[in-house]
Amino acid sequence: RGGTLTDTPSGGLMGRRALALLCALCVPGLCAHRPAVPSTRASAILSDARRISPQDAPIFCNRAVNMANMEAIGFDMDHTLAQYKAEPFDLLAYNGAVERLVAMGYPEEIRDFKYDVTQFQRGLVIDKARGNVLKMDRHKYVKVAYHGLSHMPAEQRKALYDRQRPQFTPPEYANIDTAFLLVDVCLYCQLVDLMDRKPDLVPAKSYAQIYADVRRGVDLCHCDGVIKDVVMADPASYIDEDPKLAALLIRARRAGKKLFLLTNSLWDYTEAVMEFLLGPHAAAAGHDDWTGFFDAVIVGARKPAFLLDGNLPIFRVRPEQDGRLENLENAAFNAGPDSVDKILADGKIFQGGNWKHLHSLMGISAVDKLMYVGDHMYSDVLRAKRTLGWRTMLVVPELDKQIDTAKQFTEMRDAMYEARSRLYELEAALASKELEALDVHESGESDADLVAENAKLALMIKEVKDELADKVLAYHHKFHPTWGQLFKTGYQNSRFAQQVEDYACLYTARASNLAVHSPSTRFHTNTDIMPHDPFGNN
Repeated sequence: RGGTLTDTPSGGLMGRRALALLCALCVPGLCAHRPAVPSTRASAILSDARRISPQDAPIFCNRAVNMANMEAIGFDMDHTLAQYKAEPFDLLAYNGAVERLVAMGYPEEIRDFKYDVTQFQRGLVIDKARGNVLKMDRHKYVKVAYHGLSHMPAEQRKALYDRQRPQFTPPEYANIDTAFLLVDVCLYCQLVDLMDRKPDLVPAKSYAQIYADVRRGVDLCHCDGVIKDVVMADPASYIDEDPKLAALLIRARRAGKKLFLLTNSLWDYTEAVMEFLLGPHAAAAGHDDWTGFFDAVIVGARKPAFLLDGNLPIFRVRPEQDGRLENLENAAFNAGPDSVDKILADGKIFQGGNWKHLHSLMGISAVDKLMYVGDHMYSDVLRAKRTLGWRTMLVVPELDKQIDTAKQFTEMRDAMYEARSRLYELEAALASKELEALDVHESGESDADLVAENAKLALMIKEVKDELADKVLAYHHKFHPTWGQLFKTGYQNSRFAQQVEDYACLYTARASNLAVHSPSTRFHTNTDIMPHDPFGNN
């Protein structure tokens, strides 16, 4: 929707109030929950962020958010703070899953499969029973469909999905709502295609079972070290460095925010990734190590269960003892601020737990005083918003490219809209003539001229429709040769765009874009427009 407006206080505070505020922000030991970052040591980190304009790191707003009211801000790690280099990272999962599928009995030929990082996009839906991949508009009408690797004709697509409107929900369907699942959909479609072309090669399995095997194969790669051991050994080859992350965390803490990391990754992997991202900046920010940037670190969170089940147990992680886990009693989290302070004083790294533990650790006064930043539509954003009422920010790494492509092809877009306007004018003219023909018919007058004129208009409409269809397809293919714009399906918002609008208070391409916006920014939405609103204009 909208961009951002920054409404930070102007002018100065005078006298004792100014001195008190200055001390609270800058003097170590006077902040309630942490010492402030020494400004002289952090200046180099912050100066780089100051060179970036908020317009060059845009954050878009669906629901108004006053960041000054946020008491706690939390971050996912994978694909949020840690943005992966897509092709080398995905290939670890893809190649590992292929080997596991061969071990399950799939043919050796699948080792010849090639992974294409650009073939699919987020927001798609897999019909597991039929071997199809679908793109829908916001009303859940399927507009583009593939069976395996083959485009599905419109007649077949409409016969399957328009006559009986499915809900497109699990377990029959799988949503591609995180970049992690792009490997799944690519490998699944390749196997469906192979099964259709050479059924004797593929074990006698349903499309749904093939998907289950792919999902299991990729999951095993995430669990048994095929991916994480390689990334831990050489993070620079798989993770983008982002100096703005340190600036974001420093500024947020100076503004009095409590910060937490909430990730499904376990401690060993989290430690390696965050050390790569924040470790080099820890000393300059006045911390012993990267954990100093956060008030609490929760690993192995098992989202979305963390956000749904208030009875899950929590453990303390002892990094100094090779990550040993210690049981923690739930009662200690419910015994008041002093008890929670004692828990944190003994270590702020935890595993598991649930949202109740997090609320206690952060000491928030209301659920809408907490913002969570993540990339996973369901496990990070939808459940946090719908179940808990948190404020949310969705990270959409594809967003920058979508915006750049739109800017590059504005003339194509304008030509498409011009053709659309001509079509609507012709359709309105034909409707008027058809209404006139009805009146003539009732009066018994000759309508031969009207019939001829209507036939001429109908032919012109067909020609413009064909022209418009070509323009729309060409424009969408500038964004993606198969699936088009991420946020659009034809003229409608895509299902993915609708989910972004419904569940993400804010959205942006990188979590670190927050670094160049004041921690007191007021993000404002655009005015909602209903179809009848323009009729109120003079």
